[in-house]
Amino acid sequence: MVIKWICPRWGSAHLDWKVFLGKVKEQGYHGVEIDLPFGQEKKEIAAMLRDFELDFVGQHWQTQEVDLAKHKEEYKRHLLNLAEEKPLLINSHTGRDFFSFKQNLELIKLAQDVEEETGVPVAHETHRSRFPFAAHVCKQYLHEVPSLKLTSDLSHWCCVAETLLDNQQEAVDLAIKHTYHIHARVGSTQSPQVIDPRVDTYKEELAQFKNWWKAMLNNAQATGRPYITIAPEYGPLPYALQHPQTGNLLGNQWEINQFIRKEIEDLWN
Repeated sequence: MVIKWICPRWGSAHLDWKVFLGKVKEQGYHGVEIDLPFGQEKKEIAAMLRDFELDFVGQHWQTQEVDLAKHKEEYKRHLLNLAEEKPLLINSHTGRDFFSFKQNLELIKLAQDVEEETGVPVAHETHRSRFPFAAHVCKQYLHEVPSLKLTSDLSHWCCVAETLLDNQQEAVDLAIKHTYHIHARVGSTQSPQVIDPRVDTYKEELAQFKNWWKAMLNNAQATGRPYITIAPEYGPLPYALQHPQTGNLLGNQWEINQFIRKEIEDLWN
């Protein structure tokens, strides 16, 4: 099994598309993770991806509507818009943490219908404010929907639970078995992103996340997948912190994401 490295557009949206894609290609990434606008601009972006011979993971995060009927309509529209350009998969911020279990199940079913209709896999990110926002909550959905695919970013769960999830091993093990796409960021008990995972201050957190990533890779290989996609996802502001007086960022996003990529490559090779 090989790893397809995916570079997030998040944090580089200020760059011209061709500059961004050239940088991604030069650094040996296989693709990018991006949302897509509607209309002609989407076609232009898709054409540039083909020119650079880059794959992409479609990202959906936009649907915030509180009314469920309107939420479903908007959600489906975004998924179909992404699926039209045939990404490797869609990474979806699905549902709301305050929707009922039944309401979120309706959205999961809608995503499964889109996947069946288009042939594009939909993985749901373990993200705060969405249906799988916490380990113990996501576990209930995984038991209810055995075919559910996850984009696993356990940094969010650590932040919600204020632990490194050592007391929720069953939920973590189940999530690992359902992991389809990985967002690789090191979190802590108090933040979804440590200031800089390269320093010894966070060696415990880094070691724990490396154990989880290795388990996700092992599971993907054991299930016969030819590849798995991983996006190193140390984020910009407001995830990255800045010095309160100078405003300087306390970590370099690009450099830290290359560090995470190297750590995982060393785990796997």
